[in-house]
Amino acid sequence: RWTRDGELVFVGRADDQVKIRGFRVEPGEVEAVLGSHPGVSRAVVVARDGVGGTQLVAYASGMGGVLPDGNELRGFLASRLPEFMVPAAVMVLDGIPLTVNGKLDRRA
Repeated sequence: RWTRDGELVFVGRADDQVKIRGFRVEPGEVEAVLGSHPGVSRAVVVARDGVGGTQLVAYASGMGGVLPDGNELRGFLASRLPEFMVPAAVMVLDGIPLTVNGKLDRRA
């Protein structure tokens, strides 16, 4: 943004790109691959800061009440993505928390 003095100030990224072990990763790309699994109805991938640095964590919900195995989903991702894009953990939930408008509730 521009200040009143005509100075340009960088205020941050406009996308969700994160840096994982030196690689730039778009979590939406990982979500798209995870969402293509036949047993996944909805997928969310977030970056979490941990002891070894920033890691990806995936959350998925199953189709028709059937919950897929997290290790199976991680293997599914590993067979389709480069190693640095594979989440450190895949958590399977009964449902992904949504706001009243039907959007992802990231705080929940």
